[in-house]
Amino acid sequence: MVCVLVLLLIGACSRSDRHFRFATGPASTSYFDIGEVISQAVERENNIHLATISQYPGIRQLNAVENLALLYGRKVDFIITQNDVTLPKRIDSTGTEIENGIRSILPLYPQVFFIIYKKELQPKSLSALITGRNIGLGPETSGISKFAGAFFQEFGIDRQAYTPLYRSFEENVFSDTVDVVCLLTGFNNDRIKNLLNSGGKIFSPGDPVLAQAGSAIDGFCLNYPLARPYIVPRHTYAKKPDQPILTAAVDAVLLSHKEIENDVVYDIIKTIIEHKQHMASSHDNELISQFSENFLASNLRFPLHPGAKQYLERNKPTFIERWAETIALSFSMLVALIGFVSTVVTWRRRKGKNRIDKYYEKVLRLERQIPYYDSRKECINAILDLKRLRDKAFRELIKEKLIADESFRIFITLLNDIIHEIYVQEQEIDKN
Repeated sequence: MVCVLVLLLIGACSRSDRHFRFATGPASTSYFDIGEVISQAVERENNIHLATISQYPGIRQLNAVENLALLYGRKVDFIITQNDVTLPKRIDSTGTEIENGIRSILPLYPQVFFIIYKKELQPKSLSALITGRNIGLGPETSGISKFAGAFFQEFGIDRQAYTPLYRSFEENVFSDTVDVVCLLTGFNNDRIKNLLNSGGKIFSPGDPVLAQAGSAIDGFCLNYPLARPYIVPRHTYAKKPDQPILTAAVDAVLLSHKEIENDVVYDIIKTIIEHKQHMASSHDNELISQFSENFLASNLRFPLHPGAKQYLERNKPTFIERWAETIALSFSMLVALIGFVSTVVTWRRRKGKNRIDKYYEKVLRLERQIPYYDSRKECINAILDLKRLRDKAFRELIKEKLIADESFRIFITLLNDIIHEIYVQEQEIDKN
């Protein structure tokens, strides 16, 4: 009996001393503000200490990509990052991020893509605004770099048509040589207001009336599946903008790794969801009110942590509870149908999987050829081949010859990443 009490006391002491490292971002970012709020609430409610990290030795400025690299290397235990980012090749990795054990906890809020320009420019199109200009972006390793490049490319603006200027988040402002600045951040970030007050205006790449009804932004999101259309209402920033803005957004997400205990993750997500209104009002931060447990796990780049699953399924009735009466009435019919249905479902899945596997093989075959390209023509032809392959996949999806499942989503993401790699190879060829 004494031994049991001792073990319980030791367990209680260890649980009360739960300290973890939490990478957020510089003080001027939404990551920092949200990270501080979450850290304070979690420590107050659960005695779980999340030591927020806004700087890290050897890294000039934390951002979505750098945070992911820190989590991959287990330099930190929790991070806020961008749902669509991947590790660059400079990271010495021994496997994919999923194999490494990176896991999702919760999507937090939408990071909105803002294209802000000096109002005297009066552009008639996105191409006219971007082509031939210096475009202010955040740090080169940040998530905005990849997102903006993919966005402009989808609108037919080649990477050679503009000059990206990579600067710290704080330095990404207008200047004599910079007339256009791009941001990917929470809608209430003060940097947006400061740019607007400096004579800036937000560009709308699509018609808000056509949102979710065939707009250009819908087309971008179809090919960039981790993004979604987003409307910035008029007068969000005092009297600006004077008209609604249709743009795209990608979620900021809270990630950890699989070695974190399930009960720790359970308590963290419980605090975030159940105390969000108090956190939002006490910290005067509108982004917090957008936290929600109602999301599709399939829209997250990384699998859910088991602790997050436990919380999200806490009130879910068991199969027996939900179908007890139906099972009692239909058991005899189910026995006869199970064999047939199982055979049909298995056949359909195998058929769809075999088809998507062929697409994977074609994409990976092209990826292996990238290092051997030594001319722009080869790069352009490879990109055209990939786009034709993507169009063919969507046509088969419409004809229901392919299934819109996780495998298809991964295929589209892989294809877009390889197109990006070819553009990088093309730039290297141009330099040489």
